[in-house]
Amino acid sequence: MLRSRPAFLIAFLTLTSGCAARPQPAPPVTIDVQPAPAARAPEPQAAEDTATGGAVLVWSSAGGGTTWHVAEDGAVLREEPGIVVATRRGEWRWELRTEDVETSACELALGDVRGPGDGTGQRAHLVLRGTGARQEVITPPDGDGSNVIQHRATVIGSVGPYLFIEERTYAYACGAHGFDGAGFVVWDAERGAAVDLLAEVRGVPALQREAAALLDAFEEIPVAERQAQAPPELVKLAPGYAARGWLRMTAQLARGTCYACGDGAWSSYSRSAMVPIERPPARLEPWASPPPGVRAFLARTPGAQINGWSRP
Repeated sequence: MLRSRPAFLIAFLTLTSGCAARPQPAPPVTIDVQPAPAARAPEPQAAEDTATGGAVLVWSSAGGGTTWHVAEDGAVLREEPGIVVATRRGEWRWELRTEDVETSACELALGDVRGPGDGTGQRAHLVLRGTGARQEVITPPDGDGSNVIQHRATVIGSVGPYLFIEERTYAYACGAHGFDGAGFVVWDAERGAAVDLLAEVRGVPALQREAAALLDAFEEIPVAERQAQAPPELVKLAPGYAARGWLRMTAQLARGTCYACGDGAWSSYSRSAMVPIERPPARLEPWASPPPGVRAFLARTPGAQINGWSRP
């Protein structure tokens, strides 16, 4: 399955009218790389709608995204706002817009009718510089009978032409509470298509065992109950970059639990564990080690952390 979308999970809302009040969930686990400190970043330059031939593109999530066009010696040739990735066809800019999503009226527990609530969703494209060609990457969900629905998409990192995107959706349908769900997709800007990267992860059973041990220790589950549980599911991958630019990968694995027990890191009905991956999927190996331009750029900006790099 190429894309994990949270819409199918909304059906759980109709089953929760008798749930007890849920305690404040733990903060969602974030595996985004922190942006480079602003004081150490290169000085901004005027952005132009032209490619910088031969440069490596390096981006950070600071301020909604900043992309630097970097020479082999690490010097910044140009800086522009937003996220831009390079492919053999050219440079693609990430564009995101919020749209209205139709919602529905619903009946509350005591028979009162609540009118349609807020509904928003995000649509994302990659736009090719110079030609305007577009790849539609993310589409807003259907309201699916929800009274309130809020959907957003975030690029959590990239590896070469591969963008790692998380979708988050909150939905409410007049049950005892709303529902948070997540989705994950890896998009290949080179081919203009989603990639089932989760299916290419090596050593998943070992990752599941490690994640289960972390979850069991936190939840203090009796041994007999542990043996009866299904292994945690691999739901997301996140790239990160070490201080010198080497690629490192983290896997998120989630296991179902009660609403009051969920940690909100993946969905309202799960807890997650984060496990490092020793070897990235084979298709990512060409980008495991940084080129000279990235290494030199990081050397020029000590302490900087990046979310991705790419080159033509």
